[in-house]
Amino acid sequence: MTTEKALRPVLAFDVYGTLLDTGALADMMRDALGDQAEAVSEAWRARQLNLAFRRGLMGRYVDFALCTQDALDAVLKEGGHHLDEAQRKAILKGYGTLPPHSDTLAGLKALRAQDVTMVAFSNGTADAMRNVLTQAGLIDQFDALVSVDDIKRFKPDPQVYLHLMRTMGSSPDTTWLVSSNAWDIQGARHVGLNAAWVHRDCSVIEDEALAPTHTVDSLEALATWWSQCAP
Repeated sequence: MTTEKALRPVLAFDVYGTLLDTGALADMMRDALGDQAEAVSEAWRARQLNLAFRRGLMGRYVDFALCTQDALDAVLKEGGHHLDEAQRKAILKGYGTLPPHSDTLAGLKALRAQDVTMVAFSNGTADAMRNVLTQAGLIDQFDALVSVDDIKRFKPDPQVYLHLMRTMGSSPDTTWLVSSNAWDIQGARHVGLNAAWVHRDCSVIEDEALAPTHTVDSLEALATWWSQCAP
């Protein structure tokens, strides 16, 4: 990637939760966990993020896939859920086969048709992103993949967003994070990036000084807004 400043706006899309539906894990777990599947799925996602954040703060970086695995094992143990190894492996494999949200593909196509650079930007490794986006039928919508694994830190560490701009040769005013995660939005705003919040749940922005540049309820809505109000 060129080190010259990017002339086109860079739209950097969070992958897990924003493009892909992590809530689908509950359905994947139902055969093994029955009516506990949804609660375990939600606890797993929360523990995964919490573990990555803590390891990042301690400087104990590991591959995000290991955080995902360790989080699942912890949640299963705490809940007293006893799975055989085949069931456990099948559930972990589910994280690599997450489906896109219903608005994802149409929204990405509509944005890609405009004069922007499309980037997948994740706490996952580049290989993990490439694999999961390929199976979801989304990989062709992106010009680049940028992973935190390159610098061994996790979002929302400020260095991760700076790494994104260095990689893409962009500046804060031309770089947009697109994420459904409130903590991710605030991380990007903290270092001066623009941020479009795809508000898919009932979460709130705790720090009003780090409010998103724009808020929408879907990627399709973002594409419509961008076509009418692109900076």
